[in-house]
Amino acid sequence: MSKVRTLGVMLPPEAVFGRLDPEGPGLTSAEEFGRLDIDDEHPVELIGGWVLPMSPGNYRTGQLSGDLYALLRSLVQAKGWSLSQDARHTLPRPPETVVFPDISLHAVPEVEYVPGTETIGRVPDLVVEILGRKTYERDMAPSGAKFLAYRMSGVREYYYTWPDGRDAAGFVLQGGVYKPLAADAEGFFPSVLLGQGFRLVPPALQAT
Repeated sequence: MSKVRTLGVMLPPEAVFGRLDPEGPGLTSAEEFGRLDIDDEHPVELIGGWVLPMSPGNYRTGQLSGDLYALLRSLVQAKGWSLSQDARHTLPRPPETVVFPDISLHAVPEVEYVPGTETIGRVPDLVVEILGRKTYERDMAPSGAKFLAYRMSGVREYYYTWPDGRDAAGFVLQGGVYKPLAADAEGFFPSVLLGQGFRLVPPALQAT
């Protein structure tokens, strides 16, 4: 962990990356990361040049991700936007960052890819992450490295939750800082981007 904190990758020293694999490749560029042979049973992502393990999906996370995707799909289609699950994204900050958001929404009809790759080069407008045992530290506020990367890269709204609804949280980007969204008594977060209240577990939209 001390190697990460002396790297100077634009993240503050208190940023939490989570577990590092001592047998991993060490500092890695996004280009090199794109050439890695990644085992589906041991998925990884890249943050600030460090290859970090992800939690492989299980029934509960897959079910929630699918339910959230189905909930948002008709709304996104009506607006002419695009929506994806587990799509590879490169983020501008910190450098050498490639992540796989559980759900990413782009408020445009089509996304651009990094030339010659299957990596989306556009920063999502909204991201939802389902917390897992290998990723929760870097996904969560206030010091998770992925939380900070989304904020620094300009993701307009960010949400995360455990599959059972624990620690459900929502944030909106204001002046370069994530401001927490307060959920109502039924768990709905007021989403300006969606124009509706958005609940993660169980998934639902609500007119505001």
